[in-house]
Amino acid sequence: MYQPALHIVPVLVDVPHAGRRYPSRFVEESRLNLRSLRRSEDAFVDRLFARTVELGAPMLVAEFPRAYLDVNREPYELDPRMFDGRLPAFANTRSMRVAGGLGTIPRIVGDAHEIYVGRMKVEEALGRIDGLYRPYHGALRSLIQRTQSSFGTCILVDAHSMPSTGLDRDGLAKPDIILGDRFGTSAAGYITDIAEEAFRKLGLSVTRNRPYAGGFITEHYGVPASGVHALQIEINRALYMDEATLTPHQGFAALEQLIAKAMADCFARWSGWLDEWRQAAE
Repeated sequence: MYQPALHIVPVLVDVPHAGRRYPSRFVEESRLNLRSLRRSEDAFVDRLFARTVELGAPMLVAEFPRAYLDVNREPYELDPRMFDGRLPAFANTRSMRVAGGLGTIPRIVGDAHEIYVGRMKVEEALGRIDGLYRPYHGALRSLIQRTQSSFGTCILVDAHSMPSTGLDRDGLAKPDIILGDRFGTSAAGYITDIAEEAFRKLGLSVTRNRPYAGGFITEHYGVPASGVHALQIEINRALYMDEATLTPHQGFAALEQLIAKAMADCFARWSGWLDEWRQAAE
């Protein structure tokens, strides 16, 4: 967790999929090499959003990799075919994400590449959930509660990236930015409007909720009626990295600066500072 010197905006940022600390045993026992396992990372998104801390918002980053444990899922979204032993009765074994191999303990990375050689002991899966998933969400809940207590509201920016290849469900090329507010159910419309305008002013192409409307984090925490808004921001990886070598390219620094400018604009407008400045000027 990265804390600003002063938490001066009703905003916090979470980065659930950029973790790059791979347990050696996990890599050794996988049927895939490290580069293949890294295909599921939202690589370097924590670095792209790092300046939000300077702007006054705390940032929570999962340092463990998504291929090992995905905190943007329900806590027990598990595929029984992956495990030796009986899962808890309350496990969600039939979700679309489980069927696709992308549950809390993912079965695949990238283009359906299987991670594991054989079955995993149920105790191993439950240990990952208890040791990593629960602390992450405990910290996230605490930050949300503290932010809302201080400001009366909380805006959670859930930061991700997306592969540049492939088309969306309407057959269109992917834009630079996708904003996901679960069709207005996880964040009030004005929150998303401000973010869209901020990115567009900087020359970036933006769409909403296509094909990504938001995951478990936005769905679970975003309750606008209670004063908590959750907005997922997906960044097109081609803007900042070589997707084959998984390394930042020459566009990284420029994009980092653009994101900082967009977030500064959003933070000011979400906080009502611009209205205060206009009134003071009048």
